[in-house]
Amino acid sequence: MGIKRSVAFAMVLFLTLLTVTTFAACATEESALKEKYEQAGFDAQSFPFASASVDKELVDFAYHGLKNANSSNVEQVFVITFNSIDDARNYYDAHVSDADKPNMMRQGRAVVYGSKDAVALY
Repeated sequence: MGIKRSVAFAMVLFLTLLTVTTFAACATEESALKEKYEQAGFDAQSFPFASASVDKELVDFAYHGLKNANSSNVEQVFVITFNSIDDARNYYDAHVSDADKPNMMRQGRAVVYGSKDAVALY
């Protein structure tokens, strides 16, 4: 009985550490992305899920950045990290030709679009 209890405890401990590590990795990626865009002069905005034609249920993380809002040289970037590569691929395939989503690219689960320089920062 002691061995079974030890194995069960070890499994619970392992799963707990795995969960914490996963959340920490996601938070770090999001924080690093926001910091990168902030350093480049972008201000975080609320993400426009409806106008971006994105189902919130399919999204792990979304970022909308705006730079030079009060000038004629406005730059925007939209970063969407989907829950799965298939969701990202489907979104990309459906919207890559949309005129209101310029310079779109996909990397793994992420789809990025916006001004050329902003997308290049990703």
